[in-house]
Amino acid sequence: MIENYNPDRRSAAFVAHPGHELRLHGWLSRAKPVCMILTTGSRSGTDRKRLQASARIVESAGGQCSRLFGAVLDRDLYGMILAGDATPFRKWTEKLADILVTSRTEQLVVDGWQLYSVSHDLTHIIGRLAAERASRALGYKVEVLQYEVVPALLAECSDSGKPAFELNLSDDELKAKLAAIDSYPGIEFELIEIRQIEEEGHARTERFFMPPPIADVIRPPSTKPKYESYGEARLADGIYQDVIRWHHVERIIHHLVASQRAIP
Repeated sequence: MIENYNPDRRSAAFVAHPGHELRLHGWLSRAKPVCMILTTGSRSGTDRKRLQASARIVESAGGQCSRLFGAVLDRDLYGMILAGDATPFRKWTEKLADILVTSRTEQLVVDGWQLYSVSHDLTHIIGRLAAERASRALGYKVEVLQYEVVPALLAECSDSGKPAFELNLSDDELKAKLAAIDSYPGIEFELIEIRQIEEEGHARTERFFMPPPIADVIRPPSTKPKYESYGEARLADGIYQDVIRWHHVERIIHHLVASQRAIP
């Protein structure tokens, strides 16, 4: 893959959790996108440290925090999924589409579809459907790209898609990225896991991919998604009361896709 990034495109990013923007820090500083984050990244309603840290990173890089920034607690999101309540997801899709139209976005970067986290995967779908919706209003296609939120080895059954471009960060860009990562609150365990897999210096290169067609992405997986295995372990430990399964996620996705296709 070669570096063929076009810095002149009006860009946006939509991610599931605060902290994901750290994986895109170099691109963020070059593209200066409008940024959307779905969840607060906290289990309580009062802890906003990660969301506030993300806002500082986005703004210091010259980007813009949108009005869709920490819309829901993770625990409430999981409750909606288990209940099959697709209404909030549809509203977030509509709101995101409005933001893309207002900002006249040409390129949207979303969390990769990895069957690792339900939040990541549903954010991926919301982003792609919102881009379709915005494209109709704008009269041109909003390009959607994905990136690996977690290393492919952790996701195991993900499809990164065809390479789009990669950024090779300068020494100064890498230094700024590592400083942002090291000062970010509450991600110590995630960092340990990622750094056990990714080689030293991996943070210097940021890779972006063209996602497979939605119809291919949302087919029932041939292997158990990681979020099911994780949920089962938490249930056995008495931490969770329910496990989110593929059929819960599929129900939300099918509703969103059907609603989208019904738009004239």
